[in-house]
Amino acid sequence: MNTTLLITLGLLLVAVIAGATYKFFHGRGHKVVGNEYVDLTKLRADKNGDPVLEFGSKATLLMFSTKYCGQCPGVRRALAKLEHRHGTLLFIEADITDRLDLAAHFNITQTPTVFVLDPQGKIRYRLGGTPKPGVIETELTKLGVK
Repeated sequence: MNTTLLITLGLLLVAVIAGATYKFFHGRGHKVVGNEYVDLTKLRADKNGDPVLEFGSKATLLMFSTKYCGQCPGVRRALAKLEHRHGTLLFIEADITDRLDLAAHFNITQTPTVFVLDPQGKIRYRLGGTPKPGVIETELTKLGVK
């Protein structure tokens, strides 16, 4: 076989493996190990024009977005529906377009990024990208949200 053909096939195989790996892990998230908490005063998020001063009684969903995020509106609607269905759940959004301090502090490298927080604001689960169906609901169940 021709060397150029072998190199091309090798590169194609690497690209397919990389794409499959990305697709598999994108939107799945992971459990957060450690004791990192969200400080609402530093977050400076608002909901309906009022500052958010406390977390949800069972859990809080915190979504980091930007003005230019194409997936964020759909994820926002899905999380708002979850909040509406569960009275013990709070959904808040933080636009990090002009808040590079937040992006750096929480190591946000893509939007949307969603955190599942416990009632004290401890980060329990972190998800980058569009959530796969059922992933967030599973994590909320672990926190007692029914």
